[in-house]
Amino acid sequence: MLDRSIYGAQEIILVYGITSYQMKKVSEESETQPLVTLVGNKIDLEHNRTVKPEKHLRFCQENGFNSHFVSAKARDSVFLCFQKVVAEILGIKLNKAEIEQSQRVVKADIVNYNQEPMARAVNPSRSCVCAVG
Repeated sequence: MLDRSIYGAQEIILVYGITSYQMKKVSEESETQPLVTLVGNKIDLEHNRTVKPEKHLRFCQENGFNSHFVSAKARDSVFLCFQKVVAEILGIKLNKAEIEQSQRVVKADIVNYNQEPMARAVNPSRSCVCAVG
């Protein structure tokens, strides 16, 4: 039945949730094999992860699949995943600017709260940097 569903397909995208340990091997014989991409979803739930990234990557390597991790809920890396899939189908190599364009940018305001004056200024010209990754 799978061969009828994917007849003429150029790409198959398999998506699973990283919080569930159900990953099965898919193999079908046909004259032209479509590209297969395995997408680990729900990366926003890292604290509930049961499928380790190493297991995902090893499974992809063993089966010749492309690999991506996304969060559909948080919209993290979804566009980039599809952009890479389409680029591979078309035989286009994405450049660094095209890849970075779809990455999420977090904007933050720096708030300077008034604090009680310190008895002694340790380093008054010191500056602070905050990075969110």
